[in-house]
Amino acid sequence: MFNKTKYDETAESCIEILSGTHPTHKYSGEGTDNSDKSLLLSFARQSFRGIPFTDRQYELAKSKINLYRQILLDNDVDVDTAINNLRLPLRTIDRSRWIGIRDKDDLDYIAVRFSFNKKLISAIESFRSKENKKLYDDNLKIHYFPLNEINIYNIINLLKDKNFKIEDDLNEKYKVLEMMSNNRKNYIPGVYGFKLKNLNTKAVEYIISDVGEEPTPDNLALYRDRKDLYGIEHFDTEDLNASLANLTTLSQKVVKRQKTKILVNSDTFNVNQIAETVLELNRYPLLVCLDEGKDDLEQLNKVFLSFRNIFADEDSTVLYRKDNDNLENKQFNEYIRSNFLNNSLASSSKIVYTTQGKLVKTLLKNSWRPKSALVFGCSRNNKMDIYLNELDLIIYYDNDVSPFLRDIEMI
Repeated sequence: MFNKTKYDETAESCIEILSGTHPTHKYSGEGTDNSDKSLLLSFARQSFRGIPFTDRQYELAKSKINLYRQILLDNDVDVDTAINNLRLPLRTIDRSRWIGIRDKDDLDYIAVRFSFNKKLISAIESFRSKENKKLYDDNLKIHYFPLNEINIYNIINLLKDKNFKIEDDLNEKYKVLEMMSNNRKNYIPGVYGFKLKNLNTKAVEYIISDVGEEPTPDNLALYRDRKDLYGIEHFDTEDLNASLANLTTLSQKVVKRQKTKILVNSDTFNVNQIAETVLELNRYPLLVCLDEGKDDLEQLNKVFLSFRNIFADEDSTVLYRKDNDNLENKQFNEYIRSNFLNNSLASSSKIVYTTQGKLVKTLLKNSWRPKSALVFGCSRNNKMDIYLNELDLIIYYDNDVSPFLRDIEMI
């Protein structure tokens, strides 16, 4: 560590003088360029903390010393001597870059090793996801990612031209995935020329029975809407666009979503338009989650009126009631009775209303399952979240996204 009361004829002292921080030289910095001041000060702080230069830092420091040679000469510094002397020996940096498979906490991970580089860090963070939570060893400079085919392909495809050594076993896996990607029609599950390909027979039978018929120009958008549910990754662009053109604006936005949770802006779309989308995409049975704290009777009325002429009375039910201890609660209960919404939950139920305040046990005990959900508002206290997360389409209806609601897409 530098003795701050003395001058030693080293490159570090030159930098400290130029930064205006050396205790034995009173140089004020008026001759150095503003663009260099922060660098000089950063280097000076590093030397005061006893941290040696790396080889690259030393070369950069020497370039600045030579640039401001005259200033140092004017401050009685023997530049030629000082520039070639170091207070501390150079710090060795491991700049190796490699990608391999490593065991961590008894699990195999894709390990990506490189020394600090802002561009590389930004690149690998670009495909972080909920499943790819940050796992980093600061001492070894290793980033860890779950070992799966998507990560193998994305990571190596991103870094293969950036001087990384890719270990053989991982590289072989990548080559197979790359070959599959380059020959999508033979490997990637999808709809090619209105034919389901690269799916097993049982999956194809289930998908067709669920939609109602094999892919056609009229129903291809329905297949795209359910891509995450079916595991379909490819659609012929021209065919899909033609199918989408037959749908309403909101339905098109829903079909093209990238996430299971979407926000439909209540200032832009009304409940009738949501009902139209549910019908166009055959997304019923529909679970409607009312918000008791924000006039659930009005919400119930809007949805009921939107579907009243489409489904029979016995096809809808409300799963909760209120204590008859005030006028509002009595009106809510009476609305259910007078509009025949007090049916039992059945496998044939098309529209089912429940409260966000609790997970009604009837939903858990019954075999009925929704194909989508409509949630009024973005409440942080929605007790239905665990149940809803099993669905591939959850429509939140509000004019803004709550900061407490994550992984949601505004459409």
